[in-house]
Amino acid sequence: MPIRKLFQKKDQAALFWQWFTEVQQDYYELPESELERLFDQLDKRLGKVNKQLVFEFSAEPVDGKREFVISADGLEEAFPAVIELADKAPQLDGFRVTAFRQPSDEEYEVALGGITVSSEDVYFDYLYDPESGLVDVRLFIKNFDPENEAYDDAAFIMLDSVLGEYDAVTKLAAVELRKLHETEGLYPIRELRRKVIQSSK
Repeated sequence: MPIRKLFQKKDQAALFWQWFTEVQQDYYELPESELERLFDQLDKRLGKVNKQLVFEFSAEPVDGKREFVISADGLEEAFPAVIELADKAPQLDGFRVTAFRQPSDEEYEVALGGITVSSEDVYFDYLYDPESGLVDVRLFIKNFDPENEAYDDAAFIMLDSVLGEYDAVTKLAAVELRKLHETEGLYPIRELRRKVIQSSK
């Protein structure tokens, strides 16, 4: 008679959604006085699924649903965990669960590390490699300082915003940053998604 396993590996994704279903009203309301506690609690629960997962909520519900974004924070090795967790999400009356940060067509700016970079400050050119199916991109940034790592962080936040997290990781190969001197022959950053998607077809 075969020896049965006494302990099966727990399905952490299923356990996460079981917990979230029980507390979902708190996260739908998101009272300001409770934000730190709620976010710490959610961060710990996501960490049981995969320590690299992060999350975002929309500021306000739309059509009665608050968007709940599950992200790998751009780390490709955590992409399968994002997909699995989003795929296992139950129907939630007050939430729309989204895998990965999605692209945005809005004008925006990134402020961090003492710098502010607007989408109007960034241009690009690109080269498509048909063999790999990937795109090399050069970003030209107004006032770019190669000694200031905040520009690197701002640039990759912008790539996430323009392309969406999944495409920013899976469709780009090399990303080079340069100082913007003139815009002739370059494209505004808001056109990057269209160029990358066209290239990869």
